[in-house]
Amino acid sequence: MSDITTVTPIEEPRNTRKRRILLASLGVLAVAAIAATVLLVQRPASSGTKKDTVAVQTATVTRGDLTEQIRTQGKLGFASPRDIGTQLQGTVTGLPPVGSAALAGGELFRIDNAPVILMHGDLPVWRSFESGMSDGADVAQLERNLATLGFFGFDADERFNWDTQRAIMKWQKSLGLEQTGSIELGRIVFAPGDVRVQASKAAVGDAASTAIISVTGGAKVVEVFIDPAQQPLAPVGAQVKITLPGGAETTGTVSNVGAPVEREGANGKAVKVPLTLTLDDPAASEGLDNITVTVLLTQVKGSDLLLVPVVALLAQPDGGFAVEVPLKKPAKDGATTKLVPIELGAFADGQVAVTGGKLQAGDTVVVAK
Repeated sequence: MSDITTVTPIEEPRNTRKRRILLASLGVLAVAAIAATVLLVQRPASSGTKKDTVAVQTATVTRGDLTEQIRTQGKLGFASPRDIGTQLQGTVTGLPPVGSAALAGGELFRIDNAPVILMHGDLPVWRSFESGMSDGADVAQLERNLATLGFFGFDADERFNWDTQRAIMKWQKSLGLEQTGSIELGRIVFAPGDVRVQASKAAVGDAASTAIISVTGGAKVVEVFIDPAQQPLAPVGAQVKITLPGGAETTGTVSNVGAPVEREGANGKAVKVPLTLTLDDPAASEGLDNITVTVLLTQVKGSDLLLVPVVALLAQPDGGFAVEVPLKKPAKDGATTKLVPIELGAFADGQVAVTGGKLQAGDTVVVAK
């Protein structure tokens, strides 16, 4: 951002030229049009000949990166919230403590005093595992889990055979279950990873159902919804700044960009793009859950560019733009500044890139107050 300094008052004759524009929009300059609204303000006329003094401000033309920034709000919390239950019939006889973690092979809850077990996998459980079942990727997923837990000593495949059955029996024995060599529908739950217990959806004594506990992933993320036009600022892998409650700052990385969804806002429904941000330092969020944070998205739109403040631009009667440069000494006609026509590039964060014209870094330009 350019430094703004106040210079000594500049005397200029009345009715000699039009004054400053106010550029109301800082959007990107498209090839066909400038996304800005220009307001020309003319100095008031007077019949007198006395010169009046107008205090102006100036800024220095700089060279550097043109950076666009968007500040928005997001929600910090544990990832992937969902409910877990079972297709087993029976009564809930045991629930895990809220905040506890369930790992692969660990107990989620108990039905009729027998455990329902978590295993890792992207496929959900949709059938029982037993001799004579058809081949499938879910069989291989089960065998990989049994191998990880130390019960299956072979390469996983999609066939349920005697090796699978024997591994199941060993696993059942370790849990105190009846050693049948088959797994009924609802005894295990597949999830992509370990889970954290967020809340209980049922109480001990309730009938078993498909929503007994609410769980999340083990890591915290920030969920953000942005306008589709802002999506170029947040590709996967982009770095972001995150301000936590109390003013503490940390950083994150865009880990996922979702498909546009319709969201309810202050002005009704609007299409938004969901972002998932992973914290670079998970410890920074310790003790925080389900809170609002501020997210700063940044995009460098160009490097080594000649930059002037948008409020330095003057719209010209014949089209185009110019800037006003103070003269080192008044001209013969009393003028204390001169207009320098310029060509414009992209806009961002109150700055505009100058792509043509007799202007260089270090020059001083007049800006609107």
